[in-house]
Amino acid sequence: MPFRSKVQPININGVATRQAPRSRLKRLFERPFSLKNLAGVDSSLTRSNSEEFEPSSVCLRRMVQNYIEDPDNETKSQCIVRNHFNCFSGSGTDSSDEDEESSSSSRVLRSVKSLLLCANVSETVLETKASEIVKREVEDKSRLKNVADELVALGYDAAICKSRWEKSKLKSYRVPAGDYEYLDVNIGGERVLIDIDFQSKFKIAKPTKTYESISKTLPNIFVGQVERLKKVVVFVSKAAKKSFKKKGLFMPPWRRAEYVLTKWVSQYDRAKQTQGETSGEAGAAEN
Repeated sequence: MPFRSKVQPININGVATRQAPRSRLKRLFERPFSLKNLAGVDSSLTRSNSEEFEPSSVCLRRMVQNYIEDPDNETKSQCIVRNHFNCFSGSGTDSSDEDEESSSSSRVLRSVKSLLLCANVSETVLETKASEIVKREVEDKSRLKNVADELVALGYDAAICKSRWEKSKLKSYRVPAGDYEYLDVNIGGERVLIDIDFQSKFKIAKPTKTYESISKTLPNIFVGQVERLKKVVVFVSKAAKKSFKKKGLFMPPWRRAEYVLTKWVSQYDRAKQTQGETSGEAGAAEN
């Protein structure tokens, strides 16, 4: 093999200048190797010629070859590392979170539906008849009275109840004074409440999917005793609290169970109902 001489630069005074040292990377690209030769570099390494190569240079050449042959390797590697990190940290995709939320929502909906079931056949029949009457009535100020009149015409001991409560303080918030009207029906000595606009009391802004499903499950017309009504209101109010918290919003005092329940559990006046008209007032009062 012919000897290749190296010409060193000289300065103007004729003194030889020392050649600047070269890095390993620079020497790598100056070596007379082609990509075809690089592919077989591992098989050409034997005890006799292994001294000709530096181990670090061999590794570096292999990396350069892989990169040139497949420029997408870097992107793929980044994706692999990212996916590995996401799996390790538990934040890969939202599918697991969505599945968990869907499962939780299903359990909550089953609980709500079980609370909304009528306690007996009498309540079920009353709910059906009240719903039919409400659908026929026009939404105006006399709607509640008309529903009561028709229930009386069907033989029910039904009447309008007007509840009132004074301004008070519950825990850390104040409850302003107010009043509310609903119906009650006496069935076998049991007081059954009827609210013809029940679902709207629980609509909130920016609800989570779970709470939105719960609110849509609630009936427009509620028929049931006070104790069952309390359980429904407490359950839905807790769900509303979780919804507000998840959205990073403050829960208004009027969305709390204690405040919502004042409409139906406060002292009330029951108007004695006769067919087609109201006579008398202050039939009963209870806490």
